[in-house]
Amino acid sequence: MDWRIVIWCILMFCSQAASGASQERPNFLIFIADDMAWDDCGAYGNTSIRTPNIDGLAAEGLRFDRAYLTCSSCSPSRCSILTGRYPHATEAGELHLPLPATQTLFTQPLRNAGYWTAAVGKWHLGEQVAGQVDKRLDSPPEKMGQAWRQTLQERPRDRPFMMWAAHSDPHRPYAPGAVDVPHAAASVRVPKFLPDTPEVREDLALYYDEISRFDAHIGMALDELRLQQVLDNTLVIVISDNGRPFPQCKTRVHVPGVRTPFVVRWPKRVSAGSVSQSVVSSLDIAPTVLELAGVPKLASLQGVSFAPILSDPKATVREFAFAEHNWHDYRAFERGVHTSKICYVKNWLPNTPGTPPADAVKSPTFAALLKLDKLGQLTNAQRECLVAPRPSEFLFDVEMDPDCLHNLVEDAKHADSLNTLRLALESWQAETNDRFPGEDKLTPDGFDRHTGNRLIKAAHPALVKP
Repeated sequence: MDWRIVIWCILMFCSQAASGASQERPNFLIFIADDMAWDDCGAYGNTSIRTPNIDGLAAEGLRFDRAYLTCSSCSPSRCSILTGRYPHATEAGELHLPLPATQTLFTQPLRNAGYWTAAVGKWHLGEQVAGQVDKRLDSPPEKMGQAWRQTLQERPRDRPFMMWAAHSDPHRPYAPGAVDVPHAAASVRVPKFLPDTPEVREDLALYYDEISRFDAHIGMALDELRLQQVLDNTLVIVISDNGRPFPQCKTRVHVPGVRTPFVVRWPKRVSAGSVSQSVVSSLDIAPTVLELAGVPKLASLQGVSFAPILSDPKATVREFAFAEHNWHDYRAFERGVHTSKICYVKNWLPNTPGTPPADAVKSPTFAALLKLDKLGQLTNAQRECLVAPRPSEFLFDVEMDPDCLHNLVEDAKHADSLNTLRLALESWQAETNDRFPGEDKLTPDGFDRHTGNRLIKAAHPALVKP
């Protein structure tokens, strides 16, 4: 017997078995935008923005219309998604705080199960958990698509993969030139809580440009998977980490802050053109991915799998989605509860204005707000982020009022909903060990609320070296 032939046969069998296993188990590709609003793409109704790839994924897959983030703040939201835990439970619930090594990303059990994992683009989780992915690669925004494509080209082909494709678009600051054909200011859709001025329109047009660049880079990655003939065995998700970086959006826990675009394509289970009104949370991505990969659920996960909705868009996996606002440039403590129809917000700092992030304070839009406010030309909804005191509670009918302009807390017709959501919030806080520590125990402002200028040396007060 020629043992060389025997060994060759064994090696070929093992190779084919590994290849077969990788084909049976789905790959995962998660595209995450940086500061993109839920309705700022064609798939969600804003046809003024050129997003053919996101729109195509929605046409070929499932569009969630009631998907919510756990936080409208960059790093806490990303830490929450990748750990499957609420921001306050990750020990990194405030902007720029690094995720401790004691926290487990869902990439780790995937790696243990044979998956190859990569994080390409914006990281923003800190260095203590960087070893929980096989490859980590940064990239400037203009070259992000090439970085995604190159990573997919260089991946090991005998193993299933999970890639976290994290863009830095459409984060501020903005400059012309993100796309070859810029969006016209005249064509933008100005939310009712912002003044319709030339400055605001120009600001939004540049924001649109970066969303379009994000979309183009998605297309580059999808084209590569088509060439490799693995796209249909890859569950693709498109989400954002928080709302648009404009006043009354990013850092808030109502709809403009935490509702996210959430598109899933996976032909093996998802019917083309599906739409779901079922409530899901970004917290649910981790348990869903692990379930579909055939990996046991981590005990640390606080979300639930939305896998049943993939084959039945009318299925429900949760009644409430919870969101939190902790320090993001400024002192804050707010919590939000979302159902498919109602949004409830509790604000523990009613004497503090709802100042947007420092980069938004420095924006042309905020300057326009301040100018028009002095002239008495703003609506009450447009002034909301400038004034104090503010209500300690908000209630919004998100079917009739998705921009959350009309507070219904005092409306007797909604008393039952108000009491239900108050109780839901109290129960959730007790279950997850979330409590208001007192205003004097909160992290103080790190930036000036009128100018956006830095007041501290570090990105976060806790990171200031003595």
